[in-house]
Amino acid sequence: MIVGFPRFSVGRRPGVLARQISTVFFVCLLSLLLVTSTAFACTTIIVGKAATADGSVLIAHNEELGDNSAQHLVVVPKKTHSPGDVFELYSGGSIPQPETTNAYIASKVFDKEHIPGDFTGGINEYQVAIFNNMAWTRDIPEETAWDVKEGGVIWTEFTQMVLERAKNAREAVELIGMLAEKYELSCDPGTMFGVADPNEGWWVEIARGGQWIAQRVPDDKATMRANTFRIGAVDLDDSENVLHSKNLISYAVKKGWYDPSSGEPFDFAKVYGQASEREDPYNTLRHEMVQKMLDEKAPRITKEHLMEILRSHYEGTEHDKTNGYEKSPHSIEGVRTICRVSTEVSAVAQLRRWLPAEIGGVMWWCMGTPCTGVYVPWYMGTKEIPREFQTGTNSYTRSSAYWRFFDLTELADWNYKDVIDKVRATWRGFEVNAQILQQDVEARALRLYSGDRNKALDLLTWYSSALARSAYMTAEELIEEIKTEVYAQ
Repeated sequence: MIVGFPRFSVGRRPGVLARQISTVFFVCLLSLLLVTSTAFACTTIIVGKAATADGSVLIAHNEELGDNSAQHLVVVPKKTHSPGDVFELYSGGSIPQPETTNAYIASKVFDKEHIPGDFTGGINEYQVAIFNNMAWTRDIPEETAWDVKEGGVIWTEFTQMVLERAKNAREAVELIGMLAEKYELSCDPGTMFGVADPNEGWWVEIARGGQWIAQRVPDDKATMRANTFRIGAVDLDDSENVLHSKNLISYAVKKGWYDPSSGEPFDFAKVYGQASEREDPYNTLRHEMVQKMLDEKAPRITKEHLMEILRSHYEGTEHDKTNGYEKSPHSIEGVRTICRVSTEVSAVAQLRRWLPAEIGGVMWWCMGTPCTGVYVPWYMGTKEIPREFQTGTNSYTRSSAYWRFFDLTELADWNYKDVIDKVRATWRGFEVNAQILQQDVEARALRLYSGDRNKALDLLTWYSSALARSAYMTAEELIEEIKTEVYAQ
């Protein structure tokens, strides 16, 4: 029997926070929401199979959209399409559907019109996982940066089509490149994707104008992306490790961005990227700090290491300006941390080639800020998601996991020093328990899988759903305890 889940309990659900806190706090909350409403910034990490402790490929991500972009977790089944079926594009036009599209699990914004965009990351039945970061193409003025490109593809449509159509990471890269070149990027000044499967990981960077480049992550390396292009001077003829648009150089020459006669090597980030973004500490500090943490853990990097990194505010370094959490680490001016109060959902994906995809592909999702939330394992074979994790809009929603963890984030942020130890200890015990149980659950699922695949998937669905509901109720208990012990004094 699987035992040891945190206790379920039924308690009073707190009302909307604005009804229970002072006017001063309410004004502070509104101010905070205004500050984070234009976040549009993310952090992504890819770790090659020779740099991990168990030989898996890992990909991890903090999603930051702002604007109360309530996230839902969804299961999308494999589908068969009829001749003439199309994928309708947000920016107008359509793309023909293949005969079948893959099954996948994903996180998505509650409404595609809200950002615009919906699918923020996921993993499909071939263990292809994908996440996105915004970037900035050079010479794109602020006033036109988010314009609709008629018939173009928006970032979440790239994400969705990769999940639906790709059988490996290289196929995903080629699909992204084809879409970028043929239809072009819409509603963004530039963008990039981290794509991985159980064998390899790739970075894909897309500029406006239909230009793109992709670079394979070496198996023995761990690398990251913030919000600026980073693919530099590479061998464009090395098709095993580098792919790109056919007019990559000629387009840059035409724009006056690159002169082949200069003798300088072609550097995509330098030629196509906005110089101010490449040099901005908003990006460079994350590059420096995340890479340092990855290098310290290599070549034995684990999913737990990536969770720790995604929770980081640079504690114990010269960039930690909290004075022992006298200030919230989310409120320090001039320091762009990895974990932020605007993080809606965080994820670490395990991709393991030696197991069936339904068991080998695991997405550890955390609602809200990683430092106040908990990573729950969701297997690719999950059949359904509990209702609480599929609920919530940009208006406060009582029965929503997104909003429950939002409450916890806000409560902790107001008095971080007094609250964070309790929150961390609770979730540390929860995650250790889940990680200990993982081997046993997977062994049982594998035994069932060989005789009855559906029974194996039922077990995985029950396990992930039980953990998720337990996390949801534990968050409720933490909220009540914090209000009683800290804010009611």
